[in-house]
Amino acid sequence: HPYIYKITFATANESSALVIRPFSEKGTLKDLIYKAKPKDAFLKKYCNPKKIQGLELQQIKTYGRQILEVLKFLHEKGFPYGHLHSANVMLDGDTCKLLDLENSLLGLPSFYRSYFSQFRKIN
Repeated sequence: HPYIYKITFATANESSALVIRPFSEKGTLKDLIYKAKPKDAFLKKYCNPKKIQGLELQQIKTYGRQILEVLKFLHEKGFPYGHLHSANVMLDGDTCKLLDLENSLLGLPSFYRSYFSQFRKIN
């Protein structure tokens, strides 16, 4: 799918998994929002609230449509994707691509699991 970031190499055994993707100079959607460079340390990139900037309306429309299209594609294929957040959206020019699709295959819990589990009626 054009909105899924490619994997260069992947392997797994009984106790672990390894996934390698190409490095992106532009970084993730989170990097764009925080005006951060992908190679900088986590605390340097994301712990300064003064650097945060919003996206332009056209960017929101474009990225939102692309994310919804890939989520619809995954849903139609019966593939769960519970790890949607700005750090899992890689930017490639004016295109955004989802990362970490393998998390559900590896049995990792959803990013939002802790929020959902607060509600008794949601299983």
